[in-house]
Amino acid sequence: MLATILQYKGRILIVAAVLIALRCVWLWQPARQVDLHQRHFLEAAQDRKWAKLAAFFADDFRTPTGRDKKWALQQSGEILRQFIALDIRASQTEVAMSDDTARIHSLIRMEGTGTQLAMMAMSAVNDSPAPFEFTWKHKSWKPWDWQLVSVDHPLLHTAGDIESF
Repeated sequence: MLATILQYKGRILIVAAVLIALRCVWLWQPARQVDLHQRHFLEAAQDRKWAKLAAFFADDFRTPTGRDKKWALQQSGEILRQFIALDIRASQTEVAMSDDTARIHSLIRMEGTGTQLAMMAMSAVNDSPAPFEFTWKHKSWKPWDWQLVSVDHPLLHTAGDIESF
């Protein structure tokens, strides 16, 4: 038995390499990468993993109102810290790919418990019929290097800072 396996060792290695290569080609498709990044981004926000959440934001991140990465991380951190338990779900998701840019429109809903500020934020998000628009940009030659460059939603235009809540 061992002699038979050793006899076909080269063929087994070639088949394994081809299977791994095919898996990478499948996994590294731009639409699949953007979908994975979006899901992992929302999971990081839900789990309040600050370093992981910050890693998704591009250095040139901007909201349509001109707010930057630092502001987005500060404001989301202040609001998300108000939750004791949090579940963030996305639905009615639509992805539009264009060269090295992807736009994801997704209806975001939140469930959880926390302070009064958390309940107000959750209510504002859940009562809004408008989807969030996440813009992801492919930043390098690496197929997995997608970063969040913008987020847009009507709430971001009315609630400039946490004090607005």
